Amino acid sequence: MDRRTVLAGLGAAAAWLSISSCARLVLNGRLHERGDIAAPGTPLSDQLAQLADPFFRDYSAGRSVDALRSEMAHKGVISTHHGINHEKMINLARQEPLIIYKGFYYTQTELELYALAYLHKNQNTD
Repeated sequence: MDRRTVLAGLGAAAAWLSISSCARLVLNGRLHERGDIAAPGTPLSDQLAQLADPFFRDYSAGRSVDALRSEMAHKGVISTHHGINHEKMINLARQEPLIIYKGFYYTQTELELYALAYLHKNQNTD
């Protein structure tokens, strides 16, 4: 392969990444408007209820709500006054290594937050 092809490929990849990042930001803004993602100011318990998914049942086995809540608060990911700190989640996602869980990539903090949400919802329904 010659240099021109490599440079053209790298340029196309960079453009694709730029466009996909911008599209993600726009879509996230639209999701907030439609209500698919909790708007800022929504109580933490409601935000956790929206994240709860049985997919994370196995990961949450043997974990406690209090321990996960304490860990998430210590990392600055959740607050009873402000709910989930999405900016902190984004920053941690850039720093933490990825873990494969059931064929998908997550960071440790994402898995812990999903486990907390799952356990929180089940604790409130029992």
